[in-house]
Amino acid sequence: MQAFDCAIVGAGPAGMSAAIRLARGGATVAVLDRATRAGGQIYRAAADNPLPDAAALGPDYTEGAALIAEFERADITYFTQADAWHLGDDGRVLFSHQGDTRELHCREMLLCPGAMERPMPIPGWTLPGVMTAGAAQVMLKSDAMVAGGAIFTGSGPLLYLIVAQYLRLGVPVAALVDTTPRRNYLDAAPLLPRALRCLPMLTKGLSLLREIRAAGVRTYRGAHNLRVLGTERAEGLRFNAGGRSHDIAADTVFLHHGVQPNLNMTRAMDLAHRWNPEQLSWQVETDAFGQSSVPHVSVAGDGAGIVGADGARAAGRLAALNILCRLGRLPRADRDRAAAPDLAARAAMAPFRAFIDRLYRPTDALRLPQDPATLVCRCEEQSLAQLRAGFDQGASDPNALKSLTRCGMGPCQGRQCGHIVAGLLSDWRGEPPEAVGYYRLRSPQRLLTLDELSRFHAASAQARAEAAE
Repeated sequence: MQAFDCAIVGAGPAGMSAAIRLARGGATVAVLDRATRAGGQIYRAAADNPLPDAAALGPDYTEGAALIAEFERADITYFTQADAWHLGDDGRVLFSHQGDTRELHCREMLLCPGAMERPMPIPGWTLPGVMTAGAAQVMLKSDAMVAGGAIFTGSGPLLYLIVAQYLRLGVPVAALVDTTPRRNYLDAAPLLPRALRCLPMLTKGLSLLREIRAAGVRTYRGAHNLRVLGTERAEGLRFNAGGRSHDIAADTVFLHHGVQPNLNMTRAMDLAHRWNPEQLSWQVETDAFGQSSVPHVSVAGDGAGIVGADGARAAGRLAALNILCRLGRLPRADRDRAAAPDLAARAAMAPFRAFIDRLYRPTDALRLPQDPATLVCRCEEQSLAQLRAGFDQGASDPNALKSLTRCGMGPCQGRQCGHIVAGLLSDWRGEPPEAVGYYRLRSPQRLLTLDELSRFHAASAQARAEAAE
């Protein structure tokens, strides 16, 4: 079987940027992505957006169309609707493609799994009508669908961005319920002077807040004690703010309080991870070029720590340069010279990222469930009380609790509950997250049928038209 020089999993900003640079360097590249077209979550449908005027989503989104066009012109074997579920130490990649199992081999792997929204396990978060702000963006970008009269609650740049996008499109918003604690502003203040060096980024955020204020959207700040109202489906939101309780009626509630790396792929490969105390999440350990603890595996973009779109593009290019060097196609001195601009750009972005992480650091009351009846594992319907009972029976680490309660064994394979369980055990044990650890994950990384496994095909560097069939 013909092996590719590099297989890239994920065609978001990092994956596309890396693929373009690798192809330019003469490497044979295979890119696997679940979507029907490249872009990832940030640039989803940027090349063929269904909205009458995609400019309403902002220039940071529309500029993704140029990157997608460059990616699609490059000499790359691109597998769309391809879901990688096994990444081997031997360079073997197994993936689902249109109901079949396909296999390819590569000398180097670059994982770009991106980020996922941090779960917000408040009472009622599993009711129909409750979604994430990211889901609101998916509907808007992919299908031009909106939920008029919705409540947006939580904190962070993505929450304010989607509210502003709704308003630009003339979609009514019932309320913006901001949960950023007042103490976060004080904690972040010492980091502001250095963050001012990234003035354009700060200006973007402030302009969103001014846009929302000018539209007259009901806004509540410092909200806490949140609860989604309703029994069969969402009927509104109850919370405390300004010293009193508020009830707002709505049949759609969007939740958001930050994003965290999507860990399942890097965990299943048993790459070394570390706890990031600023972002309150686990992330894979890499060097400046995205090189992981396994020699032939690199990780780039938000999957290696939240860096945003510009940071992800820079990380993808840096990873590509290092891979070209490892393949013997680029001398180390040339790698370092070519990497200098992106390394400098990332260093310049770091103070702004530190400021944002501190300002929008989620509170434990929103990061971890407080009501014993609140579901933690949605797949296996395990509540906080049931997990606590398992802990009291002696299940004191994530894998033991998983074995006893089945928490983390469902279709999402712990993506939703992993960080919550680790946080709860950290509190119950009175030990830091590093001592608690995380779920032990293995392949396959998605549910498979025996029928699919029976249809096995080898993949090689063919024309892109054949790869997309």
